Amino acid sequence: MTKVEKALTTLKRSDTHNEAIKSGIQQSMQAGKVKLNYSQFLGYTKDADGNLIIVPKEAEVVRKIFELYLQGYGCRKIKRWLEEHGIKTVTGKSEWSTSTINRMLSSEKYVGDVLLQKTFTAGAAGYQVKNTGQQDMYYIRNNHNSIIDRGIWKRVQEMKGAPIPEYMSIDDTGIIPDAPEELGIKMC
Repeated sequence: MTKVEKALTTLKRSDTHNEAIKSGIQQSMQAGKVKLNYSQFLGYTKDADGNLIIVPKEAEVVRKIFELYLQGYGCRKIKRWLEEHGIKTVTGKSEWSTSTINRMLSSEKYVGDVLLQKTFTAGAAGYQVKNTGQQDMYYIRNNHNSIIDRGIWKRVQEMKGAPIPEYMSIDDTGIIPDAPEELGIKMC
């Protein structure tokens, strides 16, 4: 076998292995099994079983960020407030990023929900791509205890001018509408 043939065989095996891993991850998401980056998720950590649990002191910071936003503070003003009060980021930094604060204000995780597969790995180089419907996403409601009340979260989204996805809303009857299948979002 030539070096080229060996290299091609190795690439084929690697592709098969990668597809098997992707398939396993997809099956886990379909079953509603959640894997998140807990180390950089302010307000939560995981227990011995891998479940999200609230870190009370960090949760206070998350609630304060939402409260300040509702009081009319923008992300820059919240950043300044946090830094002036000596509140560190989840990674221990003294300086906050306005984009981090903005993402926190938009995150469904703070109301106890999870949207899986917002991004996915594409191409042989393995770079992350935002999922705009190329692959199914999985929405898991009440996956873990919430830090932020849904009503507060919804008011913040309205103030931000962010559309609230239908599958995150509760109608007057208390019924949660199904996620739109045409967007590739499946409720778990």
